[in-house]
Amino acid sequence: MKTNLFITGLLLLQTLMFGQVLVNDDFESDALGAFPSGYKLQYNGTGTANQKVVNNVVKNGAQSFQLEGKANWSAEVYKIVDFPNLVTVESWFNMDLAANGLSAGIGIGNFSVGSWGTRVSRLEFCETGNIYMTSYYNGSGPRYLLNLKYEVNKWYFIKIEHNLTTRKAKVFIDGQQLTGTIGSEVFSEFDLQKTITPIHLQLLAGNAGKARAMFDDVKVYDTNGLATVEDSTDNFIVYLSENQGEIFLKNLSAPKDFIIYDAVGNFVKGGKLLQNSISITALEPGVYFVNVTDKYGKTFSKKFLKRK
Repeated sequence: MKTNLFITGLLLLQTLMFGQVLVNDDFESDALGAFPSGYKLQYNGTGTANQKVVNNVVKNGAQSFQLEGKANWSAEVYKIVDFPNLVTVESWFNMDLAANGLSAGIGIGNFSVGSWGTRVSRLEFCETGNIYMTSYYNGSGPRYLLNLKYEVNKWYFIKIEHNLTTRKAKVFIDGQQLTGTIGSEVFSEFDLQKTITPIHLQLLAGNAGKARAMFDDVKVYDTNGLATVEDSTDNFIVYLSENQGEIFLKNLSAPKDFIIYDAVGNFVKGGKLLQNSISITALEPGVYFVNVTDKYGKTFSKKFLKRK
């Protein structure tokens, strides 16, 4: 009964945090070295065999999804999604090998419209650490240079909030809302492609040279009916210290209490939070859930993996 109540609570909590979850891919159940289930290969980059689930560059769990593109031929994959008018795309992202130009991207669009397909939105990781927010239809669309440089071989938490009614989007990386420029004008919301209905979640490694990108914990969810607040709790991140002895809580206002459960719902630790970190040195390796309650009485949950 305790385990069932715990699992039911987590499902309810996930619904409250994300709305209806349309895509939730952690690639843990896919065969290592295989192409992940549910996705289709549009362009095969350096070869079909190189677009695969891997275990060498991973953010959460034991596996992630690798895409590898080459000069003049990107690696692009898609998943069919019935997008609502308010929809958010999230992913952990690592640019494992960058090229001198378009190296990787994530967004939504429709590959069946336009000469090479339409990108209603695309967050692009490019040369010298530049990040752009773009949209393309038959090779044209606005391209905003964002106010953040990325580093190779570093994980970033990406979130793109789309409004398909106003055709605008907001971009967050590691909980920070980014602005972008075209010329000297600064924007906090970015124009989407105006007319095409998106039907595909799109991931890619680019075609400017050999480029390799990793994606982990890819999510798409309906944000209709969710309250918009400045310290949006779906930015809440849990990450582990390098020695796996501590977890850090990020982007959660005024955390107060915590409880840690193991994978089957057994209580393992709890208490008051005096700072945004929790010691886990006494925990055995494995999968855990941490529930954190803020000063307003709201509770949020995240899964984490202790490797050692």
